Amino acid sequence: MTNKYTNPCTRCGKERIQSKKWKEKTVTFSGTTIVVTRTQNICPDPDCQKIVDKELRAQKAKRDKIKSDREERVAENLAKKADIKKAHLLKTA
Repeated sequence: MTNKYTNPCTRCGKERIQSKKWKEKTVTFSGTTIVVTRTQNICPDPDCQKIVDKELRAQKAKRDKIKSDREERVAENLAKKADIKKAHLLKTA
């Protein structure tokens, strides 16, 4: 029995086409190296693909901003904890 897999465009619904295929060597958790085949699929409509790329860039920028904001908050909280600990040690000394 063969399954037919589909990969429709997220915007227009047309069947996406393969634009690029390459192999990468990846190190696994156990330390062995494996070869992974990667593919890049795009919408056959170039205008639609430009819009999809723009939306993906906006989503990535939003995720990156959220990640950097979180890292800043974590660093600030660690600094506050260190200051509190230092103040507590000075009081008890």
